[in-house]
Amino acid sequence: MILKINRIKLKIILLIFTTLIPLSILKITEIKRGVEASIETELEVCQDYAEAINLAFMNFIERTWSSQYILGRSLIAHPERGSEYIEDHLKSIASDNQLFKIHYYWSTPEGIVNISSHEKDMMIDISGRNSYKEIISGKEKVIGGLEYSAVNGELIISISRAIRDDGELKGIVINTIEAKDMKYIFPINRIGAGSTFGLVDRDGNIVYQLIGDNVQVEKRKAGEDSPARRALKGEIVKTRSRYSEQDGVERMGVDYPIKEIGWSSFVTTPVEQVLASGRQLSIKNILIFVLIYIISFSIAMMLSSGFAESIDKLKLAAQKVKAGDLNVKTGISEEDDLGDVGQAFDSMVEALDIKAKEEEEYNNLKSEFLTTISHEFKTPLNIILGSIQLLESSDITNHEEFYGIFNKYIKLQKQNSYRLLRLINNFIDINKIEDNHIKIKLCNNDIVKVVEDITMSIVEYTKLKDISIIFDTDVEEKIIAFDADMVERIMLNLLSNSIKFTERGGEIEVNIYNEEAKVKISVKDNGIGIPEDKLEMIFDRFGQVENSLRRRTEGSGIGLSLVKSLVELHEGTISVQSEFGRGTEFIIELPDKIIDNDFIAKNEENTFNAERIHVEFSDIYV
Repeated sequence: MILKINRIKLKIILLIFTTLIPLSILKITEIKRGVEASIETELEVCQDYAEAINLAFMNFIERTWSSQYILGRSLIAHPERGSEYIEDHLKSIASDNQLFKIHYYWSTPEGIVNISSHEKDMMIDISGRNSYKEIISGKEKVIGGLEYSAVNGELIISISRAIRDDGELKGIVINTIEAKDMKYIFPINRIGAGSTFGLVDRDGNIVYQLIGDNVQVEKRKAGEDSPARRALKGEIVKTRSRYSEQDGVERMGVDYPIKEIGWSSFVTTPVEQVLASGRQLSIKNILIFVLIYIISFSIAMMLSSGFAESIDKLKLAAQKVKAGDLNVKTGISEEDDLGDVGQAFDSMVEALDIKAKEEEEYNNLKSEFLTTISHEFKTPLNIILGSIQLLESSDITNHEEFYGIFNKYIKLQKQNSYRLLRLINNFIDINKIEDNHIKIKLCNNDIVKVVEDITMSIVEYTKLKDISIIFDTDVEEKIIAFDADMVERIMLNLLSNSIKFTERGGEIEVNIYNEEAKVKISVKDNGIGIPEDKLEMIFDRFGQVENSLRRRTEGSGIGLSLVKSLVELHEGTISVQSEFGRGTEFIIELPDKIIDNDFIAKNEENTFNAERIHVEFSDIYV
C-alpha cells in the first residue's frame, strides 16, 4: 500500500511538470516572438523615417531646381544687366535663408563660373565636372556628389539647373550647400534617441549623417557589399546587425533608395537599445516561471498526499448515480488499480447515460410523431364528419338551398379526403424510399417543357390568393434523363408550399438555368420565409418550422423530406435560401446527362394526373 501511494505521488508530480513543459516551450517561443516583433517594428519605423527623409530631401531639391529655373530665366531675359547687378542679386537671394547658407553661382555655357553670391571673385572652370558633362549631354536638372568646395574647402554638394532658350544653353545656375548644414533639411525631431540617419550619393559616399559626420571624404566611402550599395541599385535593404565605424556601435536599420536621383538614405538604431526592453521582459517572465515551477511542485506534493480524496470521489459518484444523476464523473485517470476502477466506473455511467438519452429521445419522437399524426388525421376527419352532420340537419324541402349546401359540403369532404390520401401516400412513399422499394424510371425528356407545364397547371390555385406566378428559362429546350412522374411530384410539393406561405398579392417565380454539367430549377416566393435557425431541419422527416406555422398550414413535415429523397434518386441536390419575413427560394440541381437509348420524348403536350394536383393542393381551398 505504501509503494502504491509513492507511485501515485510520483505520477502526480510528473504529470504536473509534464504539463508545464509545453507551456514553458510556448512561453519561450512567445518571448522570442516578442523580440522578433520588436525588431520588425523598429525596422518598420526606420523604413518610415527613411521615406520621410527621402521626401524631405527631394522636396528641397525640387524647390531648389524651381527657384534656379525662375532665377535663370530672369537673368537671360535681361541681358543688358551687367555682372555686378547679377552678383548683387545672387547675394541677396543667398542671404534670405536664415537657417543655413546656400551659395548661388552662374556659369557660362562653356563651364566658367564667373558670377557668384560668395564674397570672393569667381573664375572657376567646371567643364571637367560630371554635373557639367551631364548638362551638356542634354540633362536639365543635375545633383552632384560629395566634393570639397573650391572656395572654402568645406564638403559640399552642388545642385545645377540648365537654362536654355529655344534649345540653346544660355547658362547654368548652381547652388551649393555644405554637408554639415543638411541637418536643417530633415525632420530631426522625429527620430528616436540614439538613432541616426544619413544620405549616400550615387558614388557610394556618405554625404551626411546625423552622428559622426565630421570625417574626411576618404572615410565616407561605403563598402562594395554594404547595404548602402545595394540600396543604390534600387533595393530596400533591412539589416538586423551592422557595425558602425563612425561610433563603434552595433546597429540595425534600413537603407532606402532615392530612385529619382540615384542616391539612397539610411536610418539605423542601436541593437542594444531595441533589445533592452525585450530583455527586461524576458527576465521578468523567467522569474515568474521559476515561481510557477516552485508553486507547482508544492501543489504536486499536496495532491499526491491526498490520494484518499480520489476514493471519496469514487464513492460520492456512485451515490449520485444511485440517486439518478448520470452526468457524474470520477475524474480519476491514473493507470493503477484505483485508476482502472475509476475509468471503468466512468465508462459504465457514460454508457448508462447514452442509453437513457436514447430512450428519452425515442419516447419524445414517438410521442411527437403520434401527436402529429393524430392531429393530421383528426383535422380532415373532423371536417368530413362536420360536413356530414350539417348535411343531415339541412332542410331538404328547399331543394335549391339544399343543392347549394350539398355541393359545398361534398366539395369540402372531397378535398379533405384528398388531404388524408396525401398524408397516407407520403408515409407510404417515404417508407418505400427508406426500404429501397421505389425505383426511378429515367427517360430522356425536355425538362424545360415538363417544368413549364407543371407550373402552368396550378395557375387556378394562385389566382385564389391573387398570387402572380412567373416562369422563365435561359434555354428553350434541354433534354436530360429524369423521371417525369417524380419531377411532377417534386414541383407540385414546392409550388404548394409557396402558395400556402405567400400572402395574398404575392409573387412566385419558377426559373430554369442551364449550367455546366447540371440543370438548376429555382422555385422562389416572397412569402413569410423561414427563420434562420430552422433552415437545417426542414428536410428532416416530420420536421416542422415552428408551431405557429404548423397551426396555420397543416402538414406532417415529411413532404420536403420526400422531395429531398426524390431529388437524390436523380443524383441531384436540393437546397434552400430564406430570409424570415422576406421569402424563400428552393434550388434543385439535376445532373446534365442522358441515358443510353435512342428514345427521346417529344415536346407534345404533357398530361398530368389531375387527381395528384388536387391531392398535393388539398390544403388550398378552391
